[in-house]
Amino acid sequence: MLFGTQLFGISKIFNSDPEGTLKRLSDAGYSFIEPCVAFSDLGGFEKLIWTPQSAEEYSPLLAKYNLSISSCHIFAADILAETDAVIAFGKKFGVSQFVMNCPQEITLETYSAYAELCSAVADKLSAAGMELLLHNNYLEISTKLKGKTAYEWLIEKCGGKVGMQPDVGWVQFGGVDPEAFLWRNAGHISSIHYKDVKGDCTEMPADESGICLGKGKLDAEACFQFARYQGITQLVDQDMSDGDILNDLAEAVKLLKHLGQSRGNSTSHLNILDTESGEITELAVFDDVIEAPNALNDGDTLMYNSNGGIWKFSISKKTCECIDTGICDNCNNDHVLSPDNTEIAVSNSSFDGGNYTSLIYILPINGGTPRQITPTGPSYLHGWSPDGEELAYCAFRMVDGKMSVDVYSIPAAGGEEKRLTSGEGFSDGPEYSPDGRHIWFNSTRSGLMQAWRMNRDGSSPEQMTDDESNAWFPHVSPDGQKVVYLTYRKGDLEPQEHLPNMQVELWLMDYDGGNKRKLLSFLGGQGSINVASWLPDSRKLAFVSYNIKHS
Repeated sequence: MLFGTQLFGISKIFNSDPEGTLKRLSDAGYSFIEPCVAFSDLGGFEKLIWTPQSAEEYSPLLAKYNLSISSCHIFAADILAETDAVIAFGKKFGVSQFVMNCPQEITLETYSAYAELCSAVADKLSAAGMELLLHNNYLEISTKLKGKTAYEWLIEKCGGKVGMQPDVGWVQFGGVDPEAFLWRNAGHISSIHYKDVKGDCTEMPADESGICLGKGKLDAEACFQFARYQGITQLVDQDMSDGDILNDLAEAVKLLKHLGQSRGNSTSHLNILDTESGEITELAVFDDVIEAPNALNDGDTLMYNSNGGIWKFSISKKTCECIDTGICDNCNNDHVLSPDNTEIAVSNSSFDGGNYTSLIYILPINGGTPRQITPTGPSYLHGWSPDGEELAYCAFRMVDGKMSVDVYSIPAAGGEEKRLTSGEGFSDGPEYSPDGRHIWFNSTRSGLMQAWRMNRDGSSPEQMTDDESNAWFPHVSPDGQKVVYLTYRKGDLEPQEHLPNMQVELWLMDYDGGNKRKLLSFLGGQGSINVASWLPDSRKLAFVSYNIKHS
């Protein structure tokens, strides 16, 4: 996933070594920054932060280290008078979110007047396609106005024109549960700041509260689950440290990237989508994570993985049962059915000598003894040729001294694997067309992840999507006429990532790539349609959506 950091907390370090600071942020894994920008003389304060001219000066360094500006905190003696300058800045540097702090004097009169000012600024920004957000300290949380936190009262007073950029660390320090705060204000929140704290404002002064993210009282995972669910910008605001603050920032983004695979507090919804009418039928809801439904030829049975096992689900009876997969006790979401539905091939994860791997096995459709197919891993299965002779899969292999992620094929009876793609980008999700002529797959070889197809032998690769989003897992309908695929928004993650519990879309196109249309937006991603899930009628398909349980 993509994360940013606020620069104010490290402003002194940045001002002493701009390039070195940006390099360390980039090396740590940050993708964007959020500067504070002064649009007028502020009595010397502007020397500590950026001006519009600073952005000009630092632009080459940002480009050098693949960093962009996600949003800005803005300051001016008269911000309404400077709003046109803010808009010009936004257009020039591609910034659409601007942030202001709440007033330090917390009274009904002060906050009412500030709400009028913010609404006027927001109106001007909105007309230019930009938005104004308000940011909090802990005092706006611990102080109440008419029974609400001052921060929430102010946002409500703005009448829906102004959004929120909560600092969840200050929410925690102010004595309010961050998870509950986030969800009850979900409709207003456009980005989030992470800060961790040692206690709350009844236990210690604010200037002693800060600590590296993940080492304090903040439930970072709960806040992350909310932000990922909402698909909003996530920034670390580390402004205190017991050691090297840049090391703390590096640890913080490492934690957040690790949380990208988090599936805690999720419910799984097994659904059927009618691609012609758009009707969705929810078949069942599970408290466990289930993934990757395959449909049998009988039109009534789905197979999916959950908790390392493979399960059969009857659509008509709404019943499920786990089949015996023998030594394959950690099956992942890459499994396919033989054309005659007598066997299932699975990808089983394991740790070999402490190293993670995934190997492909075949076993009877109703369970039995697996036989190993791929000699090495990681191997992630996605396709079984319609003649039953061959499997296609994504494999991580060392080629010419470096790791390459490519599409491979192997005889279904076992044997020597064949590399079908040539190491261009990250290639995954191979699936045979019903006539066996083509293999469809997805690849980053053109930049973003896009859908491709090639001849069965790997020749003549052809790009089939060219979207401003990351396209994954193209699945051809049984009649060979249509292709469904999953997309992630461009700025939400790295092109080679396919993460769970994110805002995604299902799209449909003709076999030749024409007539693309969106079918559905939902919370999903990893596990939703990793493998072929069309029903035999070539009209309906199975997919899994997810939801987050929260306080």
